[in-house]
Amino acid sequence: MARELTRTQRLHEELIDAIDGIVWETDASFRFTFVSKQAERLLGYPIEKWMNEPDFWLSHLYPDDRDWAPAFCMKAATECRPHEFEYRMLAADGSTVWLRDIVTVISENGVFRQLRGIMVDVTAQRQAREELEHSVSLLRATLDSTADGVIVLTQDWRVTAFNGRFQELWNIPQPLMEARDGKVLSAIMLPQIVNREHIQERTQLLLSTPEMEGMDVLELVDGRIIERYSRPQRLGDTIVGRVWSYRDVTAERRAQAESERLLREAREAVRVRDDFLSIASHELKTPLTPLKLHLQVLKRHQASEQPIPGQHTEKALAQVARLSGLINDLLDTSRIQAGRLELRQEPVSLRELTHEVLTDLRTDSPHHTLVYEEPSKPLVIQGDRSRLAQVLVNLLENALKYSPTGGTIRVHVEREGEQAHVSVADSGIGIPPDQKALLFERFFRARNAPISGFGGLGLGLYICRDIVERHGGRIWVESEVGKGSTFHFTLPGLENEVAEASPADTEATQPETAPHPR
Repeated sequence: MARELTRTQRLHEELIDAIDGIVWETDASFRFTFVSKQAERLLGYPIEKWMNEPDFWLSHLYPDDRDWAPAFCMKAATECRPHEFEYRMLAADGSTVWLRDIVTVISENGVFRQLRGIMVDVTAQRQAREELEHSVSLLRATLDSTADGVIVLTQDWRVTAFNGRFQELWNIPQPLMEARDGKVLSAIMLPQIVNREHIQERTQLLLSTPEMEGMDVLELVDGRIIERYSRPQRLGDTIVGRVWSYRDVTAERRAQAESERLLREAREAVRVRDDFLSIASHELKTPLTPLKLHLQVLKRHQASEQPIPGQHTEKALAQVARLSGLINDLLDTSRIQAGRLELRQEPVSLRELTHEVLTDLRTDSPHHTLVYEEPSKPLVIQGDRSRLAQVLVNLLENALKYSPTGGTIRVHVEREGEQAHVSVADSGIGIPPDQKALLFERFFRARNAPISGFGGLGLGLYICRDIVERHGGRIWVESEVGKGSTFHFTLPGLENEVAEASPADTEATQPETAPHPR
């Protein structure tokens, strides 16, 4: 029996020593009464040291664990319940070893007498866990710091990762994000997309072909533009999900659109400049040729002491006036651009001013019919008489220029509330609809008005708009190609008008209200 007991004890000891952990036993004061040989291998201290030092465990605990670990163990022991916990001990070589301690409480009548357990070295697992936690933390920091919204979904639409930018872009409440249901999130996102049907089709295509990558542009109802990128998520050679990233490119797209607009405007400015140079060279040269011819005729008559024909002088002066008008338009345009076009403010009888302009133009165009409808009551405005006359002359000359021979020009002046309304209508070539908005810009000429047939630098209406607007009014046009144009402008009237009692008014009223051959 003794030999059998010895053999059994030896087998028992060999079994305990083969366990990959420290088998131990302590009394109620935490003094070791048994320690397996693995203790020396794991921590480097002799077994005798474990057994002989009453506070060996307490004194070799890692400093940060010396308070909580004994307290935790004592509390569980006094409650007579088994427990396990992880803590650190200092090894003989100064290194730190993480141990998982699995403890059984031996008690009598509800009072613990002994502790038995096994300490397992979990240092490698703890390091691996810390490295994993570090990697996850780094990944989370990277996701949260990126400007793109990122979400990762499994193939069954389960959310495995997302960042705050994704939640911010789509304005999704935190509880819904934490639910991690991709289909619920999709139901929130789709109503925010303008081109949702196209995006749904693209999404289904990407989901049905897991290996496919894709990029789509999402137009949101709030005006934002989002670029969506999608790539498969792989685990080794297996596709386990899909990564979706969303980038707000609204600012970039708007900047690009603005850049393209500026480029178009620059090209248009170059085109306008080239057109202007072509038109200006033509317009400035056109009166020079007849002027030179008339002056040569006058010079020959003077040299031969012959009588000088009056028509040559008049025609030469007409060409000089034409040159002068072109130069004046250029000067006015320069003043407008520099903000130096001066206006004199005084009460102006619009009925009288219109009558004077029509009278001066009557002899210049005998091949048109003019109809003038004047206001029945005085109509006085505050403004610059000469500049307002310039507006009327320009509109009338345009009407005469673009109307066919024998055509009718209608001038209408009336009061509309507190404003004066003037319109000049012709039966000319009209203006294409897409060019109306540009008609009052510098150097603009309608494309259906060839240079050879209709003179001018394209500055008259630009000058008219500036003069009218600086008087507090507005100017616009109504036109249809082939059916003529009607130019309108309004001006604020004076609250207390000065009564008109001009003999010219009285004289002109009857003739000018009826058609006049011009």
